Amino acid sequence: MADKDKKQFNSRFGLSVIDWDCLLRDLLHGWWMILLGALTAALLMGGIRELRYQPRYLSSTTFVIGRAGFSYQQIYDNLNQAEQTTKQYAQVVNSSILRTRVCEELGLSSFDASVSVNTVKSTNLMVMSVTADSPRKAFLINRSVRKNALDLMAFFLTGVTMMELEEAQIPTSPMNPLRLSQDVRTAAIAGALLIAALLALISFRKDTIKNTEDVGRKVDTRLLGTIYFEKKRFNSRQQRFGKGKRKTSLLLTNPMLSFGFLESYRMLAARVRLALDRGGKKVLMITSVSENEGKSTVSANLALALAQEGKKVLLMDCDFRSPSLYKIFSAEVSEEEDLTNAIRSRRAPRVGGLKGTPGVFTVFSRRARPKPWDVDSLSFLAEFLQEMRGYVDYILIDTSPMAFVSDSEEYAALADASLLVVRQDLMEACYINDAVDNLEDTGTELIGCVFNGVRRGVVGRARERSHYHGSAYGNYSHYRKLAESGGERK
Repeated sequence: MADKDKKQFNSRFGLSVIDWDCLLRDLLHGWWMILLGALTAALLMGGIRELRYQPRYLSSTTFVIGRAGFSYQQIYDNLNQAEQTTKQYAQVVNSSILRTRVCEELGLSSFDASVSVNTVKSTNLMVMSVTADSPRKAFLINRSVRKNALDLMAFFLTGVTMMELEEAQIPTSPMNPLRLSQDVRTAAIAGALLIAALLALISFRKDTIKNTEDVGRKVDTRLLGTIYFEKKRFNSRQQRFGKGKRKTSLLLTNPMLSFGFLESYRMLAARVRLALDRGGKKVLMITSVSENEGKSTVSANLALALAQEGKKVLLMDCDFRSPSLYKIFSAEVSEEEDLTNAIRSRRAPRVGGLKGTPGVFTVFSRRARPKPWDVDSLSFLAEFLQEMRGYVDYILIDTSPMAFVSDSEEYAALADASLLVVRQDLMEACYINDAVDNLEDTGTELIGCVFNGVRRGVVGRARERSHYHGSAYGNYSHYRKLAESGGERK
């Protein structure tokens, strides 16, 4: 099986290992779904328990059993009599004759209560309990059972005395109170775990590009560089908490960016330069499959990185549907400098520059154009590009995403090569490979892709730490500090 067929097979059937960092991020992003699942399960459990709950009320009477003329000192010596009388009493209260009498006396259609008779262990105390669905019914049935049971037991009580030690009372609370806390808590935990498991399954089955291994396994083009996620920071404490707070940009000219972020773009620029110089190419189109993949930031920083190598670079914003390069550089674009106006009026746009950044020339668009350009407009743009080839070393064209419009495929015919920006865990591999095929069908060489916005998770950092610190590369930071201080290794 060819390498491309293997990648398509892996992409189609989702044959990939678990990326724990992406899985944990998906769970964190779906925290509100997990919380909603827990609340829903808790409410359902509470509702079900409320609907199925049937309160039961208990009314009890305690008797002291002994022989006729007994004294309290003799009661505890005659436990056998109490045990025998309790058995006889239990038979009477559970007989159909007694239940019929109780129903007739109280006017009940059925004897919907339960009666139990038990002795207190090691004593001659007998407890008769009645359980019913209302406090009043439990008390009335208890009283009626006591009255009728004594009449029916008159024959058995010869020589035996039964005294009420504790009379029955109307119960004030059910014997089986509704306790929802434990059940609701268990249901909430189960609901949260169920939603978390579903999110984890969706995350695992999602056929996106989650790590650099996935790029080589699923994408039909080579990886030119990996750009790790860099968080935007505030310039100062006053800007962070003030009214006009603004975060810093992610441009290479920003001194607050991390060394790894800067170095990743320098490595990308070196590889792009080698790929372009190998075929004598100058015009590079940079695009992505979808929005928010960072293609404009990649275009801007790639131009800056090439300029830092001493190259002259023209950066053009040809994403006419949603131009953003002027926002990234916070640049003021006049009517004469606007590329959209220049193409519409068929005049050459004024080429601008960046303050403090020699070697980077810019042609920005400010006004969005929802419709594609006609053939004459594209021909005018091609003539402008051909003219600029003689003034700069490279021309970088930032274009629209390929998933929504066909502009990138049209501009690919104007470029010598193309570069695809792929953001981590955003687009499925099948759509990325469709974009790769479309770029290759235009006849423009696709030099590779950039894996952008890659986050170093807990698992990934641990893996990198164990790899690099266990090898000679673990001393790299030491060499960098020596180089920055101008010292030499002893």
